[in-house]
Amino acid sequence: MPRYFFNFSSEGCEEVDLVGKCCPNDVAALQEALHAASAIMHRRLHAETFCANGTIEVEDEQHRTVLTLPLRAAAY
Repeated sequence: MPRYFFNFSSEGCEEVDLVGKCCPNDVAALQEALHAASAIMHRRLHAETFCANGTIEVEDEQHRTVLTLPLRAAAY
């Protein structure tokens, strides 16, 4: 099963996923990115530092960008 990496970036903050997660395909990786975006938004709401700016960039095993998901996509 292919491994995908979920890198987060926002204003002045960048987190690189060094471990990744196995997903059966790009669609499953998109679903995982939506879950990650939702978790980030919830943490920001509870910390009273709400900001919907930022993205999660999904990379494949060769570290090629598969998709870039805006955090605000988790609100829909």
